[in-house]
Amino acid sequence: MERKLIQMETKSGKRITARPLTPYDAPYLVDIFEHMSPESRYNRFQQSLENPNPKQIWEEAEKIAQMEDEQQGGFMAFWQRPFLPDVPVGAARYVRLDEETAEMAMSVRDDMQGQGIGTWLLGLAVEEARAAGIRQLVGNALNDNDAIWRVLDKLGYPYQRKPDGVISEIEVDVGS
Repeated sequence: MERKLIQMETKSGKRITARPLTPYDAPYLVDIFEHMSPESRYNRFQQSLENPNPKQIWEEAEKIAQMEDEQQGGFMAFWQRPFLPDVPVGAARYVRLDEETAEMAMSVRDDMQGQGIGTWLLGLAVEEARAAGIRQLVGNALNDNDAIWRVLDKLGYPYQRKPDGVISEIEVDVGS
């Protein structure tokens, strides 16, 4: 697999690199999860995850990392700190539901939120999904998760938000 690196600079000047997800990324996914507050975990997973079972976290991370390439795509992002490179900061991916539809997901560790990383990563995943023939991305988000709504607005693709209680279903049209 080609290890294509993409770079960005955050709003605060941090150098971030991204590369495609690999089957060996479970430890990085766990690290990102461990650097998310209970509130961030709730926003991302729509359930309370204050004291999660470490074994379940590892199993889920391994399942995500080792999913077949034909089923998913996405990117891992790393902060290139001096003397401590490759600090995992975020991930964005899509999982194919059918030929033209995929579910999207994105996480950024708390101390790196608000720097443009999530918007950048999700944009990379959207472009990869489009190249793979995906025309619509779907997902769920809490209605009061203002951060995800800002990210979706910045992506620039038309999306529909279908509220149902405290959660909205999201449909993003990325077809061209």
